[in-house]
Amino acid sequence: MTLVDVGNGVTLEVTRTGSGPAVLLVGGLGQPAQVWEYTGVVEALTSAGFETISYCARGVAPSSAPEPPYTADDLAFDAQCLVQTLGLGQVLVVAYSMGCYTTQALVRRQPGMVRAAVLLAGLQPSPIGELVGRMELGLLDEYGEIPADVMLFEQLMTTLHPALLQDPASVVGWEQVLGASGEVWTSADGMRGQLQASYSWITANEPLPEHLAAFDLPALVLAFEHDLFFPPQGCRAAAGQMPNAEFAQIDGVAHGGLFTGQTDTVARIVAFCTDHR
Repeated sequence: MTLVDVGNGVTLEVTRTGSGPAVLLVGGLGQPAQVWEYTGVVEALTSAGFETISYCARGVAPSSAPEPPYTADDLAFDAQCLVQTLGLGQVLVVAYSMGCYTTQALVRRQPGMVRAAVLLAGLQPSPIGELVGRMELGLLDEYGEIPADVMLFEQLMTTLHPALLQDPASVVGWEQVLGASGEVWTSADGMRGQLQASYSWITANEPLPEHLAAFDLPALVLAFEHDLFFPPQGCRAAAGQMPNAEFAQIDGVAHGGLFTGQTDTVARIVAFCTDHR
């Protein structure tokens, strides 16, 4: 791990692992780069002959947190500057949740920089995402913080699939895991900025049909069966408007399916990247 000044006034924590064609891992809202490691994505890709580049986006510790508001385009500009600073040329992208907003904005900003993309649990937001974003920003405006119990409840209800939520031992166990995850934000500005980036994307009704139609690079759109933020039906419909996208539903898991269930998600990611290396 190293801190990289990407040349636009932002410093990002970056981890490079392996060797081979570059895969940029673009995380979701408040996602530390280390999540890619403990979900097995980094190991699987490097074992398949890729170099992975994971990073903490602006606002996530220890990266810098410029004064908000942020937009998806701001996050995309950071990613663009990172790719250029590291001299990576054209990259494959694997994006999760809000990272899918960043990736779409990056493709618009810098056509040709992304060879192909995996858009995991993040293509078509639902009204639940807008409601949660409005609630969180409202709490910040009213109280200056989001109470820890509110955040924990939200994470449990959206991360876990119904079978886990109905099992008391699983709920207690995940409550301990999520509650012990620690502070992920560089500062209150970083949290507010990322929340604003997510909310502004959703309230702009993104992704717009014309933007989906213009996203013509190879794409793998993956959706989790019980995802409240990005339900499969909406993601499937959005993928159908993209010229070169394939869609798959991962059954039995919710928005946290990358790390809560035994699925073939990582294998699908590696297979797609291998096909487009």
